Amino acid sequence: MHVIHFSDTHLGFAESSRVSSGSGVNLREQDAYDAFNTVIEEAVRRHPDLVIHAGDLFHTPRPSNRALVTAMAGFKRLSEAGIPVVLIAGNHSVPRMSTTASIFEALCLLPGIRAAYQQRYEVFEVGNAAIHCVPHAPTDEALRDALSQVRAREDKRFNLLVTHGAVRGTVEDLSLGEFNEVAISRDTMARFSGFDYVALGHYHKHTQAAPNAWYSGSTERFSVKEAGYPKGFVEVTLSSSRPVVRFQSIPVRDISVAPEIDCGKLRPDEVVSRVERVLGKLAPARGHIVILKLRDIEPATWSEVQRERRRIEREVLPECFELRWERTFAAAVRGPGAAGEGIGSLQAEFAAFMRTAPVEESAREPLRRLGEQFLSEAQNREAAK
Repeated sequence: MHVIHFSDTHLGFAESSRVSSGSGVNLREQDAYDAFNTVIEEAVRRHPDLVIHAGDLFHTPRPSNRALVTAMAGFKRLSEAGIPVVLIAGNHSVPRMSTTASIFEALCLLPGIRAAYQQRYEVFEVGNAAIHCVPHAPTDEALRDALSQVRAREDKRFNLLVTHGAVRGTVEDLSLGEFNEVAISRDTMARFSGFDYVALGHYHKHTQAAPNAWYSGSTERFSVKEAGYPKGFVEVTLSSSRPVVRFQSIPVRDISVAPEIDCGKLRPDEVVSRVERVLGKLAPARGHIVILKLRDIEPATWSEVQRERRRIEREVLPECFELRWERTFAAAVRGPGAAGEGIGSLQAEFAAFMRTAPVEESAREPLRRLGEQFLSEAQNREAAK
């Protein structure tokens, strides 16, 4: 049996402010569509017995019209080619309210497309194979309960499991640290050692999580943590022996991370000089997203450096897709309340608030990270005006 497994396409993702001058489409959004369409093109060309999508097809539970049309058009191509598709809902695709209808209902109108999205265990038959599907569940316990119901079908030649979550207890931390992430224990994974293949979604790096279980990884780079990760899909051949798994890479946008600059007590002109030197070593970085990190910079120095921002981008890295400035203020490093300090940076104040905020302990750290990310993005947008 020949299977193509991909996941975490996050259609509708749009983190950049850059848009196409012709179509008006956000360029990072288009990157996600291009990656998805590349996998669809490869699937049509290779014509497997089954295509599996292991969750997070869309970036939000209520995708835009463009994201929905892209998904429908892609799966329609597979349907018309006679290639069966099984997909599940991931944590980004599940509506926040149980009364909200799922977009997956529309996808299932296409012949040969089957989806598990109702937060319960379902089994689909594809030829001589049983595809056991456990989509995203609201809690670790709910996911564990759904997985406990999975039983191999003895009347089928092949048994495959498709699920979405962070496998814990392995050498590598297979977690994204997201607020609504759910965990799968190593002991739970061991229950499926007799399955022919386990297709995992959620973790964005192509990784083997168990002898018969793989994450395909995401199809595009969605965060700085994914700089350098190859992107693509998994091609699996199932027979009487262990699965033969081959990762097939696809071209996606590069992310380059510049060496962090310790600003300390540097004057603004000294910071600018170091920024130009560090970025110059990365040039031309054609089409790349470039991440520049300034550590322990004084707020007044940051304001001065920002006056040089456009000139630096224009003269040093004119061919990069986008230069993203990240910084921590000196006040944030010392912490609010330090001698001689008043209020700290917004990020520091938010971190201090989250230390005592009345939230569940399991949610405290993910909420802190999410809040600091939003604050940083808002400040970057303001500085770029």
